[in-house]
Amino acid sequence: MKSPPDRVASFHCPAAGDAFAGFTMSGRRRFVRTALFVFLAFSIGSAAEVRSKAGTTPLRELLERFSRTQRDARSLSAHFAERKNLNLLAKPVVSTGEFFYRKPGRIKWEYAEPERRIFLITEDRYLAYYPEQKRAENVPLSKFSSRPFFKFLGIGQTAEELQKFFDISMPDPHPEDGAYLLLLTPKWQRIRDRLAVVRFWVDEKTCLPSKLEYVETDGDSTTLTFSHFQVNPDIAEARFSVELPRDVQVSNSLSGLNGSSMSH
Repeated sequence: MKSPPDRVASFHCPAAGDAFAGFTMSGRRRFVRTALFVFLAFSIGSAAEVRSKAGTTPLRELLERFSRTQRDARSLSAHFAERKNLNLLAKPVVSTGEFFYRKPGRIKWEYAEPERRIFLITEDRYLAYYPEQKRAENVPLSKFSSRPFFKFLGIGQTAEELQKFFDISMPDPHPEDGAYLLLLTPKWQRIRDRLAVVRFWVDEKTCLPSKLEYVETDGDSTTLTFSHFQVNPDIAEARFSVELPRDVQVSNSLSGLNGSSMSH
C-alpha cells in the first residue's frame, strides 16, 4: 500500500534563527537570543551612527562606514560556525551552516552539522524545524512582545530605541587580525542580570560583521564566526519558506520562552 502524501505546510517569513533541539529549555532560549542578536547586528549600523557623533573620532568613522555598508546591503549571505561554551557540558558545542538576510528583515539560519535544523524569525513569528525529530515550533512573537528580552534585541525597535539598552565603545582604535572590536554593554539592570557583555567584530575592509560573541552572567558564551560573505546576492523568495512533511508535529508554543524558563 502506498504511503499517504506528505502534508505541506509553507511558512513565508518576512524576517530569521539554538543549540541542539534536544537541549534544555534554556538552551533553546539561548539560540533565540543568538538569532535575534544577529538581527540587531544588522540594524546596529544606523543606531551606532547616531550615537557615534558624541564618540571618539575612530569610533565615529568606523560606525559611519558600517552604517553606509548596511544601507547599501539589500541582501547578505554567509557561512557561519557557532561555538557554545556551556557550564553544564565538558566540551564546547560546535555547529556550522549558512545564514541568509534580505531587507526589510528576512533572516534564515540553515544548520547543517552536526544536526540539520532550520530557524526563521520575523517581526511577528518564530519558526524552528528539527527534521530528524519530526518536530517544529511555529510561534507568534506577539505572545512575548512585552518581554524586555525581545525589546532589547531589536524586535520592532527603531535604531534610536536600541541606544536605550546598550553603550557602544571601541577599546582599541586599531584593528587586530583584520577586524575592529566593538563592545556593547547593557544599560538596564534587567538585561545585565542575564547578559554581561557583547563583543562585536567588524571587518576592516568590508565593514561587515565578522564575529559576534555574547557572554551571559552565568559564564556561558556563544561565538558566531562568519565567512564567505556575499553582499547583495539574489536570494529567492523560496529560500524563506519551509515545507513541513505531514508527519511533523507542529507546536504553537516555544520551549524556553515561557514564563518558567525565562526565570530559569
